[in-house]
Amino acid sequence: MYKKVIYYIFILVGMVGLLYLMNDTFWVVNRHLNNVDNLYLVLFKMSLWGYLFGVLIEWKGFKNILIGNIRVNWLKAPAILLIIIGFIPIIKWVVWFGVGTPFYIEMLGLPEINVDINILSGTLSVRALSRD
Repeated sequence: MYKKVIYYIFILVGMVGLLYLMNDTFWVVNRHLNNVDNLYLVLFKMSLWGYLFGVLIEWKGFKNILIGNIRVNWLKAPAILLIIIGFIPIIKWVVWFGVGTPFYIEMLGLPEINVDINILSGTLSVRALSRD
């Protein structure tokens, strides 16, 4: 019983911690979008925090993966595609396609959408590998 409570507390603390890191990184991105020397590292961290948050959303599946209950299913392909899209820095989308492009390209240049894509890719990654 105590193990279960500690486990739930660990997941909750991890998710709150990742939300704090995402919030902190988001403010750095918004404040210094043009002034940060290593903006790609800041954007990578933002993507990583979102991805890990998505993994923790599927904490039961993640636990099964850690103990070795792995089964690859069809969600692997969309998970990999979303990981690739999500970890491309938002600056690159604007550089590649410019401003005024169709909304489905323009939305990829928004930090909020990028974090959403990374959270979804983390969730799909766990679902693609877990037995549940």
